[in-house]
Amino acid sequence: MSFRSTINQWPSRSSVRGAAVISEDGLLIHDELDPGADREAVASAAVTVRRHAEQLGTAAEGGSLGSVVVELSQGMAVLASLDDRHTLVVLARPDRDLGQLLFDIRSARAVLAAVA
Repeated sequence: MSFRSTINQWPSRSSVRGAAVISEDGLLIHDELDPGADREAVASAAVTVRRHAEQLGTAAEGGSLGSVVVELSQGMAVLASLDDRHTLVVLARPDRDLGQLLFDIRSARAVLAAVA
């Protein structure tokens, strides 16, 4: 199953305005971001946020990273660890309930890691 088809099957698909899988080196593996998005900057920032979130988890004895939600004025950004080397970034539309989206991300984590 492809990256695009996996996301298109999510019940929360209407909440997604863009998504990408990024390698630990900040390279875009799969890209379904909006045409106006600065893809390279998104990839670079996602890797940095993931590293800092992992450091927070270690310092707070909170365990390994699952997901990080960042509130932006144009909607939420969700970063999810797919495995040790890949990060999923999902940009949500503003004013959407994130519950179903977070569930879909957790449920698809293994499938997305396999296509990464």
